[in-house]
Amino acid sequence: MNEENTTIMPPEKQIVQDDRDARAEELESAFSYDGYQVVRKELFAHLRDPAIVIRKDSITFNTACITGLEDVVYVHVMFNNDLKRIVVRGCDENDKDALRWCVAKPDKRKSRKMSCKPFATLVYQKMGWDSECRYKMLGYRITFEGETLYVFDLLVPEIFHEGQRKKNAVDSQDNAASTKPVNSRKGFYLDDIVGTFGVPVEEHRKESEVKQMDGYVSMGILTGKIAPEAGKD
Repeated sequence: MNEENTTIMPPEKQIVQDDRDARAEELESAFSYDGYQVVRKELFAHLRDPAIVIRKDSITFNTACITGLEDVVYVHVMFNNDLKRIVVRGCDENDKDALRWCVAKPDKRKSRKMSCKPFATLVYQKMGWDSECRYKMLGYRITFEGETLYVFDLLVPEIFHEGQRKKNAVDSQDNAASTKPVNSRKGFYLDDIVGTFGVPVEEHRKESEVKQMDGYVSMGILTGKIAPEAGKD
């Protein structure tokens, strides 16, 4: 006959456990999200997270982005001027405004630099960005109406100074004593980002919702290439 094995906790440990249980019940009964902020993902290491890098003449999606949308080679890039967000969704090669965002090989896909000076110039103007810097935004993968999308918040960029070549040896010598070398690989955030943990829970919840695609336009529309209306030449 098998007897049930019961573990008897030493009295001192039982007292500690009872105290923890009582404290947990107390916290649960009075808990509220009021006053809490969701800490920004950007404040943590994110080397392997999906991201977009925007330069004054190009955009590049990193490998994590490409991998996250399996088998997608062509995308629509959409911009929301009110929310200051970029949305990316997969599309077919022959769709209007389809853009190839990766190099597709039989065994793998990898990111590619997408030259787009007119588009990048408009983004820099809309955001008031410094043309001597590049901007990196993390991507948030969401599902909307059955489609997988990436949402990039341009209001939370990691900023990198672009490396600049000296015009000539004379300039280089003249500036050597007064100019501190810029580390183009070291990024920084604006003060209003690094100075706060994040946003309140309720605000975070609202910001995370993409209820409709109204307000988003394709890159083609943003750069002035608007399709003619039906029945018009």
